[in-house]
Amino acid sequence: MQANKQQQRAIAHNTGPALILAGPGSGKTFTTVERVRYLIEVHHADPSHILVITFTKAAARQMRDRFFARMDNQFFPVTFGTFHAVFFHILKTSCHYNGSSILKEKEKREYLRAALLTLPKKFYAQNDGKMDQEWEQGLLSEIGFIKNIGKLPADFTSEYVSRQEFMRIFVSFQKQLAQEKKLDLDDFAAAVCHLFRTNPAELARWQREYSYLLVDEFQDINAAQYEAVKLLCGGKRNLFVVGDDDQAIYGFRGSDPAIMRQFLKDFPEAKQIFLSVNYRSRAGIVETAGKLIGQNRERFPKQIVAGQSTSDERQDVCFVPEATQGARRMQGEKSTLPIPTGTASGISAAAFGTSWLPLSTDRSVLVCGFQDRRQEAETVADEIGKTFRQGKSCAAIFRTNADAVWLATALKCRKIPFLWKEKPKNPYETQVCQDLLAYLQFAMEGRKRKDFLRIMNRPCRYLSRQMLPDAEISFSALRRAYAQKPYMQEILHRLEVDISRLAKMDLYAAVHYIRRGMGYDAWLKENAGQTPSAGESRQEQGRAPAGTRAHAAGKLERDLEAADFFQEQAREFQSLTELEEAMTAYEDQMDQNMADAADTAASGTTGAAFTTLPIAELVTMHGSKGLEYDAVFLPCCMEGVVPHKKSKNQAALEEERRMFYVGMTRAKKELYLSYTKGTKETQGFASRFLAECGWKEPKQ
Repeated sequence: MQANKQQQRAIAHNTGPALILAGPGSGKTFTTVERVRYLIEVHHADPSHILVITFTKAAARQMRDRFFARMDNQFFPVTFGTFHAVFFHILKTSCHYNGSSILKEKEKREYLRAALLTLPKKFYAQNDGKMDQEWEQGLLSEIGFIKNIGKLPADFTSEYVSRQEFMRIFVSFQKQLAQEKKLDLDDFAAAVCHLFRTNPAELARWQREYSYLLVDEFQDINAAQYEAVKLLCGGKRNLFVVGDDDQAIYGFRGSDPAIMRQFLKDFPEAKQIFLSVNYRSRAGIVETAGKLIGQNRERFPKQIVAGQSTSDERQDVCFVPEATQGARRMQGEKSTLPIPTGTASGISAAAFGTSWLPLSTDRSVLVCGFQDRRQEAETVADEIGKTFRQGKSCAAIFRTNADAVWLATALKCRKIPFLWKEKPKNPYETQVCQDLLAYLQFAMEGRKRKDFLRIMNRPCRYLSRQMLPDAEISFSALRRAYAQKPYMQEILHRLEVDISRLAKMDLYAAVHYIRRGMGYDAWLKENAGQTPSAGESRQEQGRAPAGTRAHAAGKLERDLEAADFFQEQAREFQSLTELEEAMTAYEDQMDQNMADAADTAASGTTGAAFTTLPIAELVTMHGSKGLEYDAVFLPCCMEGVVPHKKSKNQAALEEERRMFYVGMTRAKKELYLSYTKGTKETQGFASRFLAECGWKEPKQ
């Protein structure tokens, strides 16, 4: 493989700091591997003193394997490892920690629950006295976030508890860690910093151990990790970092792309090199993605060009001084790829009267608007089927896993094999779906006590389980049990009439009636906000901190979305039996997909390697990082989805834009963007990101 001039400058860098800005598809892994080789073969660096740090095990393994292949499989003791692995090695060696010192997930939850017990009020959900797991995980994520940004929690505003409560939870959690001599993964960087600052001898030891530091995906570094790396590089300042601030998408973990700009302040003598040629994507994809990301303000200004259509001077990687290297001129060639089915202007999207319209002059980027998510999912599934049959690698990339449920269902109905890389929660197992299912089962499959217990007070009807001794429910028996309460007679009569109506309806109409006619949606809204603290009074809930109220509002929104999903799924089936069978089959399919994903991970196959495999991938924007495909589909490009409705400030909006950019730049040949327009009742709006890409919605 050959290097272009920009790559060669980075490869030939010897000592001192360097910042390599590497755009999508610009060969950053190649450049990093070649730089390690250059250090050894030209600058005669001791390979045992070279440390290459990555963020994932897969990246470290890939980098190591490519390095040894490049060195003809000769052994060189270069260290390739993740931040966690490198930092734990330092702590294990210098502080005598061991594997049992690392806090396990189960222990982490136990520590949190113990911390919550120290507070004056209890934080248990209306879930048989058990902790709301989503709420619990949210708190743990916030604790990790505080550790990663390297700041004290005193001024942090939690989404789940008050500021004072969060402070107490955090302090109690850390106190338990100290007492048990445990380390949370998020403690590693801070612990290394503490070691280096308090023990100069150990700092000097590790600085001698690692004379050359190379950091991959530098845009994903957090403040605590950056401090540890700065201390480790010491006076030699041999710190070589590679990243792209436009692909920084892990802010929720504490990562901060501003650290890349801070690097140039901390290392003003640093050499800055820009890898600007994208060898992955066609020109139209590069140009369209560039329009989008150019809207961000907090970024290094840069201009990415497509390697497929530019005359880019490249050089053999020769291990001689840069000034004497000869250059080879490589003439760029225009793409002669035929336009596949579905990529020409005006190609019909299934039978819905919609069309994929070109957004780029080379027709590599196409956009389509649909009436609803069902129509979008079915059309995208058909296009994936065509791509699949042409033997191309393809993926559908979503903002969240929940957004992928519609497409997963459509693919399954068409028997198109797909791999869901990150198993989402089964959408049918939510409380809302189980409630609606119980209503249908009670009305259409017999008056079973277990179904009635679930629905009898959703909405509230003042019914007591003590009045239900029998396995099957009899309304006449219930009326007798409540004979001394006249107001209950009307409630029971109304419920019996409603259940009888449900039994005669088709599934879609029945679910609609449960939600609107029987008041289930109104009950969801009325009860929103009770989950975080079930023991609070209404007045106490009204005084809940803003973060807690925001969590309650988010939960209500998710509940209503779950109800919408179940209702739309009900439309597809003629009988309750068919729906129940589909729900069982869906879970089986997800389990099989995860088994396939595990096999794929074990074999090291991913991304472009799927070209020879009969499979499509469903992946989130976060999960798509580092992957590439011949064809990429980005469905659900609507306001509120992407950018996400929670993105309330400029920083959050810019991260959403970076996520969309990452999704777009996974595409090599074809990029499909789609959105739903909605109906009068549920109107949808195309994402502002489409307009920023140059899209103008056709007039009706």
